[in-house]
Amino acid sequence: MAEDDELLGAEDEGTLEAERDGVDDSSADGPETGRGLTHLLVVTLVVLACMGVPYASAEMTSLTVWAPGDGIPVARMFDPERREDAMAIATGGAVAASSAAAPAASTLDSALASNLGDDLADTPPPAPGREGEGDADGPRIRIDPSELEGLVRELEDPNGRAMRPFYEALLRTAEREAGAITRVAHYGDSSIAGDGITVTLRRRLQQRFGDAGHGFVLIARGTMPYRHQDIRHSASDGWRLNQLVRAGLSSHLYGYGGVEYRAVTGPTARFETTDRGPVGRSVSRFELWYQTHPRGGRVDLQVDDGERVEVNTRGDATTDGWHAVEVPDGPHRLELRALGGGESRLYGMVLERDGPGVVYDSLGMVGARARRMLGMDRAHFARQHAHRQTNLIVLAFGGNDADDRRTPEQFEDDFRQVARMVRRARPEAACLIMAPLDQARRDERGGVRTIENVPIIVEAERRAAAAEGCAFFDTYAAMGGEGSMRAWFREQPRLAFGDYRHATPAGYQVIGNMLYKALLKGFVDFLGRQ
Repeated sequence: MAEDDELLGAEDEGTLEAERDGVDDSSADGPETGRGLTHLLVVTLVVLACMGVPYASAEMTSLTVWAPGDGIPVARMFDPERREDAMAIATGGAVAASSAAAPAASTLDSALASNLGDDLADTPPPAPGREGEGDADGPRIRIDPSELEGLVRELEDPNGRAMRPFYEALLRTAEREAGAITRVAHYGDSSIAGDGITVTLRRRLQQRFGDAGHGFVLIARGTMPYRHQDIRHSASDGWRLNQLVRAGLSSHLYGYGGVEYRAVTGPTARFETTDRGPVGRSVSRFELWYQTHPRGGRVDLQVDDGERVEVNTRGDATTDGWHAVEVPDGPHRLELRALGGGESRLYGMVLERDGPGVVYDSLGMVGARARRMLGMDRAHFARQHAHRQTNLIVLAFGGNDADDRRTPEQFEDDFRQVARMVRRARPEAACLIMAPLDQARRDERGGVRTIENVPIIVEAERRAAAAEGCAFFDTYAAMGGEGSMRAWFREQPRLAFGDYRHATPAGYQVIGNMLYKALLKGFVDFLGRQ
């Protein structure tokens, strides 16, 4: 017992020594931990207070850590869709193109899916036909209701007055009158210059009402991102381009397509029918569009392997000129060559057939704003359309205008002036204003938002159309309105590229089909009023 007491006394003394040396500071845990937790709480409250400050001012929105519509903070950094988004922007849409190759994974809603087809290569729409003898007061042409399946939005045209000239021409074509050709001129920006929307409209209308040829093609592409489908078109270097979108010509004579080409000796261009696809396989007339002037040069034209025909563009006055070459209807190739003797100034080449049928001219100009059209000489513009005998002129601008700092009134004035120019140049034709696609960009927080000018421009175009006697097609609403470009980028297959300004080929096909069905629905209503 005495030994035990001695051991216990030794242990107690050791413990006291250890406490004095700081080996065991358990007795201080309570106060130190409390002070640490208090410090952590204060820091947390200060951080939270700082995070809350940006919410007090609209000017500090970009500094907020979360806003309605954002994903979960931190977690959204690992969102695979966001990574694809960034990759598509970096690769110029390569991801979009690869995604479009897997339609089995489609998440398209029914409205979009019904307008995404196979370019009609294998299943053309039914040919136009009569209703037998029918009722003397009834429609002579029948449009089956199934042809309107997927109609998303109709044209805004009270009583059908604005579109009447087009529908009257289309009726003559549908009734197969000899030589009845319905011609459409579709102006616009880059969404038209690539022939994405217009190729769908051309194919649908030509398969439905007859193929009257590919239509107007510029002489050369130059450095422009310009291309047409259902035709073979190439040109050598050496052409000097004067573009309407860049202005610069004191004469303001830019031709039907908005580009003038100049050459002295050497440059060539080739235009040839295609051997694939549902349309564009035949031509019965080539027509060169050019300018005559006192110092004009000579060009020659050769069809297939035939003899060369020389065209002299020199004339006493500066005005418009045309030279047609008739060929047996079928596949053909025409080569043009500048011979010299002066400066040749050319506008384009038309490939056409005798009809009946439809011709759809795609006249897109990359970077164009609506008011650029006002840089065209009015009398010249009228002569070009009088010779072309256009039945419908479509104006599809607004995408580039969305970047401009202009008031709603200024936008409306731009569109009204352009519509008025078109109506005065070709009063025999219908006029249609087509709203721009949704246009979006990333905001300060990295979110994809519709550019605020887009809905303003759409409404300005709607008012301009009504005031100047044009029909209106609301492309923006047909796509889904605000935020639709971002939604289209997220679709499978992709319908928009990662720049959020342009549609993919599949997306343009959807838009082309939407407008085609709106035109067809207007035609049905027209027939019902006859």
